[in-house]
Amino acid sequence: MGARRLPCAASSLNGFGGHIMVAGKNAVAKIEGVELYRMGQTNVLARYPFHWHMVGDAGSKSYFRGNSIHRSFYRCVSVHGTHYATISHNVAYDAIGHCYYLEDGIEENNVFTYNLASHIHTIGAPAGTAQGSGSQYLPDVPSGSKLILPADVAASGFYVTN
Repeated sequence: MGARRLPCAASSLNGFGGHIMVAGKNAVAKIEGVELYRMGQTNVLARYPFHWHMVGDAGSKSYFRGNSIHRSFYRCVSVHGTHYATISHNVAYDAIGHCYYLEDGIEENNVFTYNLASHIHTIGAPAGTAQGSGSQYLPDVPSGSKLILPADVAASGFYVTN
């Protein structure tokens, strides 16, 4: 089915890929020089290519640096309830949803340096295009099965919840 030149050439892009989650107090992750390709799960909470989840201050012992993330099905790097982590010198390309993502806005003293986010897509139609008005007015967007988080009506390289 697949060709020798292409990995998994016959596979479909169904929005379902692997994910790495570092979870719980005192959890540590030291990730460097890794390629994350076709990772994440579209519109599924907590299923991002790389995700610190409620690590607290133990983030000071962790880093995610010098990695590449491409063709991501949902986000790139998510920091949730984690403080003092280092995210640096990473390249992300062709991702769905906000790429470098501070999930709750309570995350403190994390260091994001020299990261690139390029060719970032929305899950569905970009904000403001559904009605074709072209105005800056946007109606309220409820969450639902096609859009689990209303913030995903837009997409950005770096997103900080506040």
